[in-house]
Parts: sequence; C-alpha cells; structure tokens
Amino acid sequence: MSVLAIDIGNSRIGVGLFSLGKSEEPARRLLHHNWQSELKAALTDLWQAKKINDGPEVYPQGAVIASVVPDLTGPVQTLIKNTLHLDTQRLGEDLKIPMKTNLTDESTLGVDRLLAALCAYVNAEQACVVISAGTALTVDYVDQNGIFQGGAIAPGLQLGARALHEFTAQLPLASLDPPKGTCGHNTTEALNLGLYAAARGAVRELVEGYASQLGHWPHVVATGGDAQRLLADSGLVDSLIPDLVLQGAALAWEHHKMET
Repeated sequence: MSVLAIDIGNSRIGVGLFSLGKSEEPARRLLHHNWQSELKAALTDLWQAKKINDGPEVYPQGAVIASVVPDLTGPVQTLIKNTLHLDTQRLGEDLKIPMKTNLTDESTLGVDRLLAALCAYVNAEQACVVISAGTALTVDYVDQNGIFQGGAIAPGLQLGARALHEFTAQLPLASLDPPKGTCGHNTTEALNLGLYAAARGAVRELVEGYASQLGHWPHVVATGGDAQRLLADSGLVDSLIPDLVLQGAALAWEHHKMET
C-alpha cells in the first residue's frame, strides 16, 4: 500500500512515495520558483522508478497534501491530477491528523508541525522534542502519552538574515556560513555568529525547559532545510530526519486507510 505525499512549505515543495511510512525513493525538494515544471518532472521520475522496482501494475493508492501555503494547494492538486490521474486529500481538511493536542486553539496550527510531531512520536515511542529548522524555527514538545503540547516559533536562519539586511541601512546579507570561534572579526562573521547563536541558544533553552517539565531529557528530533548545518554538531539532537513531515503525512493517510 503506497501513497504519494506532498509537503508544501514556505520555501520548498517536498514530494515522495511512501509505503508503511517509509520512503520508497529519496524524496525530492523543489524551490517555489518554477515549481510547475520541476514538480511534474519529479512525479514522472518517481513513478518511473516505482514501475522499474515494483512492476507496471503497481500504482500509488492515493495522494495526500500537507500545505502551509494555501495559494499553492489547489494548483498542486491540479498538476497531480493531470500528471498521475490521482485525486489528492488535504491533511487537516479532508483528513484529520491522528494526534491529540493540548492547545487552546487548533485552528491556526500548521499541519507541518503536527505531522512532524506525529512521525517523531511514532518512531521514538516516547516523549520527544521536534525541531524544524526552515523558514521558521519551531521547537515543539510531545509528551509521554503522545499528546502535542505546543511549542515555540522563531525566525529561521535565512529569514533572520534577510530581516537584518532589509531593515537596516548598511548590514549586508549574511552568508550563513557556519561560524568559527566565539567572536566575529568582521561584519559578515559577526552576522553569521549572531544568527547561529540566537537560533542554537533558543533551541537549547526550549529543550531544557521541556526536559524540566517532563522530569528527564526527551528524545530530540530535528528536520528542515537548515537542520544539518545548524544542529548536527550541537550535541542536542538524537535523530536528524529530513523527510519528517512527508513521513508524517504518509502515516496519517495510512491510518485513515486502515480505518475505512
């Protein structure tokens, strides 16, 4: 039983084929610029690889979309329909994400955060913290009972770099090269150091706060386009899973498929 999963984020579109929550082929990541032609090519490539591996009679049984960009959701659904002749279901609208929350208002919760939390908890089978380092930096907490307790949202590395450049008269756009040492010896080094220190410091403080609430150190999972360079050597992360949201989308679809 396989499903085509699409993750429409603020900067990129992810696409992959999954079976039992596991990727059948490496997921593709596409920038929003020129996404139509790139997504069509990615869908065709994934489908051709699946036919070679599994035979021409095997076809995805469904398609599911997790989107935080409403303006792109409809056009992506149309492209999938025209390319693979598959109808898509939208998580959070057509399909409910099978995870309880302790939020005062679920209406503004991004489906990407909840799907990442779902996948992290299913894999860890224990209380966990989910760090997503993309356009935004989110640090979320799932308790030992699998309940999404909420979290924190901050600017991601690239958003912070753009803000400093665009809202000041003279600061250049930071290169975001990983900083070396504890002191920036020029403006570029100072920007990089400040952006990394702010992000890493926020993550550490939040994880420590969740650990204090839980009573022990939780399992920490990281995902997102900047997770590797921001957190790989931080000593905080137990698992780095690039396709966490896509896997969560596939797991949610499979959950509903088994219930029907």
